[in-house]
Amino acid sequence: MRNVTFTSVVALLLSGAAQGADVDVGSVDQKPPRQNELVAPKSDAGIAAVGLRETIKGTVAKGEKRRLYIVVNPLSNPNTVNTWWVQQDVSRDGESFRAVAQFGEDDAGRGEYFAVLAVATDKKWSVGEMLSGLPDDAAYTKVKIVKRK
Repeated sequence: MRNVTFTSVVALLLSGAAQGADVDVGSVDQKPPRQNELVAPKSDAGIAAVGLRETIKGTVAKGEKRRLYIVVNPLSNPNTVNTWWVQQDVSRDGESFRAVAQFGEDDAGRGEYFAVLAVATDKKWSVGEMLSGLPDDAAYTKVKIVKRK
């Protein structure tokens, strides 16, 4: 049996080897998504695979003053059509941003599709808040669909 120390685990985590690739949602410069964009795909071709938690990244226009959020919708669940969950706080570095998003809970969500968006809005939302729909007076990234491993 291999001897694993706390130091080696920390070094592995810090190296990024234990993390998935960041999910890039692109630029916050779109109108709200259309309902036909919010459907589970027929195949996994071109769909990023994600773990329970992944880092979401993107860009926002220089000078954008509105609050920035990452929201997630479980596309595979017909009971959550146009229902979005606000993810962890977004950190900005100039025009770049990043935040951690969660796709399901424990085993719930494995093998399911999720829509991910970044939203710039004047509204104030809380981490974990469930939204029924999205505001029209906001800017969005394109819809990014991912599949939970």
